[in-house]
Amino acid sequence: MHYRTAVVFVLFLSQLSVPLWGQSAGELAKKDRQVLEEAEGRMATLVETVYTDSSAELRFQACRDLIRELVTALDRPNSFTYAFDALPGLSIQYAPDRSFRIFSWELMVDRDGYRHYGAIQQNSQELKLEPLVDRGDTWLENPENAIVGADNWLGYVVYTVVEGGTYEDRPYYFVLGYDSYEAYRRRKVLDVLRFDASGKAVFGLPVFETYTESDLLLADRVRMIMIYGAEATMALRYDADLGGVIYENLVMVPGSYGEGPVSMPDGSYTMLVLGENGMWREETQVFTHKYEEAPREVPLPSEGRDLLGRAKRDSSGGGGRR
Repeated sequence: MHYRTAVVFVLFLSQLSVPLWGQSAGELAKKDRQVLEEAEGRMATLVETVYTDSSAELRFQACRDLIRELVTALDRPNSFTYAFDALPGLSIQYAPDRSFRIFSWELMVDRDGYRHYGAIQQNSQELKLEPLVDRGDTWLENPENAIVGADNWLGYVVYTVVEGGTYEDRPYYFVLGYDSYEAYRRRKVLDVLRFDASGKAVFGLPVFETYTESDLLLADRVRMIMIYGAEATMALRYDADLGGVIYENLVMVPGSYGEGPVSMPDGSYTMLVLGENGMWREETQVFTHKYEEAPREVPLPSEGRDLLGRAKRDSSGGGGRR
């Protein structure tokens, strides 16, 4: 069922005229703004169903309807300028240069499986929208070494997009994502996004200079994937003041619920900084404090929403922090 839902974007977009290039979006017409506002109200209800309904069938149906509503709403001139501010739970992240934005969300299939949905909209007067098709469950080997297109996406909810640099005279961007993943484990992703000569999205780029614990270079690493215990929070964020991407280091500890060993953040940090060779290299121990035990998340009832902006539900897992 979830595979059929995953290709709705592709099938629905095939019915639309989606040009590859165009001028930057301008002012949105009043009548189109009204249409988008009405669609946003319907989409807010669907997003709530996707994240909170106890019925898998209703969640899947709401997800399909959400895709249709989103694509239909965007199919009007200058829709890029409409912010969709009233859609918590549906992440909308902009490139720093506002050349594009990424829509993304996740759907719980069952307690050990999630599907992710998304699309990249370019900043243009006419609609240029490229669907992201989650194929992450087919990535069986070397997921940190695969360079793929939007139709073979790893699958995660995007929560930050930052400039990375240039590669072969084209800009690339770091895409930071979160994946609820499974019952006892969560996943953070530091992906790399660029666009080829035809304007199509490409994920993954060998710009990392990182090493194993034995100081062996991780050759051809094109993204970083960090899997950690669902009880924990794990920092993965861009720090503008320090000028790099910071993430918490993970250590293996026994699981608390019989799930076997899990990786947990130990309170120490590493930062990726851009070197003169154009590679992002590791600088360890950005902060010197280190916990004796890996910190574990303590649920705070006063917190109304999680990392993705959605209402928190009662489960064994935690979200994450940026």
